[in-house]
Amino acid sequence: MKIYLTDGIKATAEDAQKLAASLEVTTTVNIATIETDVAQRRLVLHLNKANMSQKKMTGAEIREKLTRATRLHVIANKEKNPTVLTLIPNVHSVEDLDTLAENPPSYTMLLQLEEKIRDLRLKGIPGIERANVQFNDKTGEHYLATIGSNLARVNEIEAIDRNRTYTNNIIEIYDQLGIEAARQAIVDELKATLDGARLEVDDRHLLVVADVMTSEGEVRAIGRHGVSGTKHSILARAAFEVTVNHLLKAGIIGERDHLTGVAENIIVGQPIALGTGSVELFYVPDA
Repeated sequence: MKIYLTDGIKATAEDAQKLAASLEVTTTVNIATIETDVAQRRLVLHLNKANMSQKKMTGAEIREKLTRATRLHVIANKEKNPTVLTLIPNVHSVEDLDTLAENPPSYTMLLQLEEKIRDLRLKGIPGIERANVQFNDKTGEHYLATIGSNLARVNEIEAIDRNRTYTNNIIEIYDQLGIEAARQAIVDELKATLDGARLEVDDRHLLVVADVMTSEGEVRAIGRHGVSGTKHSILARAAFEVTVNHLLKAGIIGERDHLTGVAENIIVGQPIALGTGSVELFYVPDA
């Protein structure tokens, strides 16, 4: 994605960096080292101060998020700025610690908690793995370039210029802005790819591809799971991929091919219904 900022913060790199940190997905393993204490049946998280500073997070904030996500009592080495957090399965409050010796958690519960904690999202928007601050020399403004995309959630942020923010995820564009916007995005992405390879293709060819992909009111792929796989002709579908499957399915249900297209007529070796082949006029000279 390319995320452009509003006039209030687009000129300052510091504000743009703060916004980038809030967009990136931050999991527990990004800011802490997880130690599994099998003997004591507990997880010990050693927080990394440098990573927390980079992600603009505090130990108290991480402790609160872990408490809400796991509904467990999170033990901290100090109350204000903790650096070590401890979680014990089935310990939901301080009172549960008194009965821990009588009813210790199982090894399976410990492994389940570790798996949940390891992939737990503490901060950021789902789908956005990285967000880097870029500077545009022509306009003199900062913008964000991301790895991953989530157009719906990004558009909810007030600091975002929604008119210029762009993603190359065609499906997200279709879901948020409609089929016409998705069609234009297909054309733009095709042009950008061809320009990057220094290939010149007439725009009308790209428009035909985009029209075919969006003609049914939804975005369809060109392959066998999209346009090619939904052709009316049995032979045309079979000529693309998985030939046996198409022919077998058509034979089972008794499907009929009327040979109205180009590919199927070429396969059976008869003239296509275009040009001279579309004229049903014959001249029979006298013998």
